[in-house]
Amino acid sequence: MSQYNTTDEITLRDIILKVVSYFSQLRIKYKWLLVAGFLMSIVMAIKPLKAPALYKEQLTFMMDETQGDAVQGLDLLGGLFGGKKQDNLGKILQLFESRKIIHNTLFDTITLAGKRDVLANHFLDQYTVSAMARHYRYFNLIGWKVAYPSRLNDDFRFNSDDTDAFSPTENLYLKLLYEKIAGNEAVGLVPALNSRLDDETGIMTLTMQSEYEDLTLGVLNNIYKQLSSFFISKTIEKQLKTYKIMKTKRDSVIGVLKSTEFALANFKDRNRNLVTVKGYLDELRLEREVGILNVMYAEVTKQLEATDFALKNKTPIVQVIDLPRRPIGATKSSWKRALIQGFLLGVVLMSLLVLGRRFIHDLMKEI
Repeated sequence: MSQYNTTDEITLRDIILKVVSYFSQLRIKYKWLLVAGFLMSIVMAIKPLKAPALYKEQLTFMMDETQGDAVQGLDLLGGLFGGKKQDNLGKILQLFESRKIIHNTLFDTITLAGKRDVLANHFLDQYTVSAMARHYRYFNLIGWKVAYPSRLNDDFRFNSDDTDAFSPTENLYLKLLYEKIAGNEAVGLVPALNSRLDDETGIMTLTMQSEYEDLTLGVLNNIYKQLSSFFISKTIEKQLKTYKIMKTKRDSVIGVLKSTEFALANFKDRNRNLVTVKGYLDELRLEREVGILNVMYAEVTKQLEATDFALKNKTPIVQVIDLPRRPIGATKSSWKRALIQGFLLGVVLMSLLVLGRRFIHDLMKEI
């Protein structure tokens, strides 16, 4: 029994001594640790030092879902927004990253720095094509890879906003701008535009960041305008179609009514002193048509008013809580924090290397 205890005690002591000897190696190689930490801190501090300042701003808004149960009766995009109200709000935010909404935003005309042009061309002016294309160079297992054509024209500008009629070359530049905003995970492009929904309050937040204050404000304000307009138009699409049909029907009835009333008045003027059975029958027929048309006009007007009420009742109200405003404070990654993190990482990696080297050495001795 005592033999087992002695063996356990010796084994535990050996383990403690082994651990102490391992840590003594770190003390002996402390210069290596310091050098590794110093080098790694420099490497990690270079990126935030070289990175430009970013202008980051938010836009918050919410939608009044009680306005005639606007969301509850959505027929948006053939049922895309069918389901629970909370799900609908989440899908609204997803639209901000859709190509249609971002493309519409990019080709909305705004004035930046005294120049009035589409937002897409403002992006090309500020960032330049070649600078944006450089982000598509990345390293993989087979070496450096370029995921974008290198022969791009820095002087290219869009002359049309009809994206459906764009040539392959124009679509190439358009994709470059789209992924600048929406990001591209495959090549490590971080999205400049992000959205968030608070499930409890229903408040939706858009966040945009860029190297230029004007572009941050331009994208936020215009993408909100594009989406709210698109969302409202799709929400009331069915009611608006019904309203237009009823309005056309009312205009048609009132046109025929006026024509028949004029014919009746003209008949009476021509036959003022003429009393014949045939003339009397013609007058009765015209009066009967006028009466029927009056009833039809009253009914279609009533239906038009009901349709107009339904249309207004279905129109959702998008309420802005906070609009982005100037000036936007520029933010920059902390090189000091990166310096500290790099030093710690370098020390840890070198420590693992020293301990691993010692472990392999001891293992080889035992063999």
